[in-house]
Amino acid sequence: MMWSDDVSVEALGEGRFRVRIGEAWNALQGVNGGIVAAVALVAVETVLRSDGLDPADSPLRAATFGYVRGTTSGELDVEVEVVRRGRGLTTTHVRTVQDGKTTVVGRLHHATRRVGPEYHDGPAMPVRPAGTVRLHSEHAAHFSQVDTWLHPDRLPFGAAPLAEWIAWSRPWHGPTFDSAWLTMFGDYLPPAVFARNREPSRAVTVEYAIQIHGAADRWTLGDDGWLTARMVAFHSHDGFAVEDGSIWLPDGTLLATTRQTRLAG
Repeated sequence: MMWSDDVSVEALGEGRFRVRIGEAWNALQGVNGGIVAAVALVAVETVLRSDGLDPADSPLRAATFGYVRGTTSGELDVEVEVVRRGRGLTTTHVRTVQDGKTTVVGRLHHATRRVGPEYHDGPAMPVRPAGTVRLHSEHAAHFSQVDTWLHPDRLPFGAAPLAEWIAWSRPWHGPTFDSAWLTMFGDYLPPAVFARNREPSRAVTVEYAIQIHGAADRWTLGDDGWLTARMVAFHSHDGFAVEDGSIWLPDGTLLATTRQTRLAG
């Protein structure tokens, strides 16, 4: 299936939608949380367009998703509420429901460009070394949905000194991707604690947030461009880990940051 088919939503009226998530998005437990966040965003932006707001002019800036319970492949209902539409900032709530039970709740902010200070004091984009290893798993089909290569010193269950992924990725469907694909990608990589672990452990996402730093709703990598992603679980305590991520465009521009709270044991 094409990406557009994976996130196609059927309008049911009054801000309600239905989507079918295929088994290709099955993760270690249920379906990948990123694809659920992506279809929720598509439903939200469908409502905004019907209300006269163009996401190209007022793109997604920030979103937070709370994972109440696991989602399985099959039909999923999406419910959208426009909380407030201002001149420059629009806030929406979204809820996904399966078999009558809430699976994910989200809050999204779309905003126009504003004038303000511009700087970046964070770490530079990692340089891709020789010997990167393609990400693949027989136990999680969704890892095959993005062309991804891992740093050779950060591989699953490799007992690395740091719970960290450094990866280079691009969509299979072509060099252009939208904010829904980016939202999926922010929750696509394995839990960073897996790089530090020697064996699998529970690492289900409790909450996932993404902040998009470019004033656009789609980007193009070019024929040989790759996104660079670095995800680090810098702290784990009481069975929970906090994971921070950065995603760069090929020219080194910071495109998005992420933060996740995960189970870690």
